[in-house]
Amino acid sequence: MKTQDPKQLRGAGIAFLGAGVAFFVGAMAAGQAAFTGVGGAFIALGVVFLGKSRQEG
Repeated sequence: MKTQDPKQLRGAGIAFLGAGVAFFVGAMAAGQAAFTGVGGAFIALGVVFLGKSRQEG
């Protein structure tokens, strides 16, 4: 299996975290509870990608 570049994984992790926070903020501002789940999923993906980048680097 090909290993990923830790810099790319870190960038993707930060992007997913940012998107998750944006979904949470948007959900709170609009009063839409459905988007909190999407935000949580994006934040979880960001944490996984950041953890993987630390493991590889």
